[in-house]
Amino acid sequence: MADPVQTFVQLLMGSPTPSSAPLALRKLLRTIEVIQSSRCPSGFRMTFSAPRYDATDLTGTEYPALDTDLLDPFVRVQVTVQPSTSTTATVLMDGFITRQEVVVGQEGTTVTVIGEDVSVMMDLIEISAQFQNTADSAIVKQILGNYSSLGVTLSVTVPTGESAPANWVPQQNCTDRYLIQMLAARHGFLFYVLPGSSAGTNTAYWGPPVTTGTSQKALTINMSRADNLTSLTMTYDALAPTITYGSVLDLTKNPAAAVPIAVGSANPLLNLAQTGPIPSAVSSVATTPSTFTTQLSTLTTRGTLFLHPGLSAIDAQNLAQAKTNRSAQEVVVIEGEVETAQYGAILQTAGLVDLRGVGTRYDGTYFVKQVNHNFTFEKNGLRYLQKFVLVREGFDSKIQAVTDY
Repeated sequence: MADPVQTFVQLLMGSPTPSSAPLALRKLLRTIEVIQSSRCPSGFRMTFSAPRYDATDLTGTEYPALDTDLLDPFVRVQVTVQPSTSTTATVLMDGFITRQEVVVGQEGTTVTVIGEDVSVMMDLIEISAQFQNTADSAIVKQILGNYSSLGVTLSVTVPTGESAPANWVPQQNCTDRYLIQMLAARHGFLFYVLPGSSAGTNTAYWGPPVTTGTSQKALTINMSRADNLTSLTMTYDALAPTITYGSVLDLTKNPAAAVPIAVGSANPLLNLAQTGPIPSAVSSVATTPSTFTTQLSTLTTRGTLFLHPGLSAIDAQNLAQAKTNRSAQEVVVIEGEVETAQYGAILQTAGLVDLRGVGTRYDGTYFVKQVNHNFTFEKNGLRYLQKFVLVREGFDSKIQAVTDY
């Protein structure tokens, strides 16, 4: 096994522009947890020791940790991390404190602050608006453009075959973040905000799961000296994939007419597994749902009715397809933990990573859904664990070997 890799953490705090946290506050820091997610929002939690008085000034009447005002709600927080093997730092979090907790006990007092990434600013105010002759991707671009002052740049994918609605006007009666998430779900897309290459910059991503590019350093277990995982749990959820069927009253026709909707398979948005989640024998059932009555005791896939009146036949079919696509993206879920000092890298959310050492059924490439970065500041140094959640649509790898770093 390779020699352990040291990691350096920097904490920046302040509003409107964060700067390095004061040394006195950093000395009180016990733990940092950063939760990076491919489903908005990502979040963080930091815990500080909070002695009642400053040891050098017993006349104080407040907790020194709170006197700085840096642990107050809506202070901006940025966390960067840099392994000793890298020449550049990785920004793990750029967000705002939304909650403060003070715990007083016999073993002392602690202050814990909890927050979300910068998208929390998109989720404060409910807005009533309408978007006449505007397609979903254009709505997303228009809304996200209002947050450029937070360092947010856009990465918006236009759905295949998208068009502006001609017979109805899209409405908003909710927060911006909620609307953007709802529009993403309509197309089987993801919406998340991840920090950029430098503190203060962020990318707002709205589109399908990113399954291109180079996989990150392989996660390894059961391979002796190459091992870098401390634990691993693999799950196959047979109740996740869902076919969709029903009908919609198409008002674009004169007279209006019922149009059948049938989606019996998922488009391979991840395309990481050899074996798909929906058996071919089930696919045809969506087009003839009446046959369910004769197959109820033998079906192995869920079926849901499509209940969205008022859409055109094309929009309804696309929405039903997106619903089935989303149901099939997380059939296989891998949860594990890696000791960063041995792994020697920072695992990034919303990218790809290869897993090896668990057998042909579960080996292969996965989409990184979430990473929890856990820092514990101990007397003998820093301990940095990464807990992760990986997903894909089925069994069996599409690759024969992983890229070793």
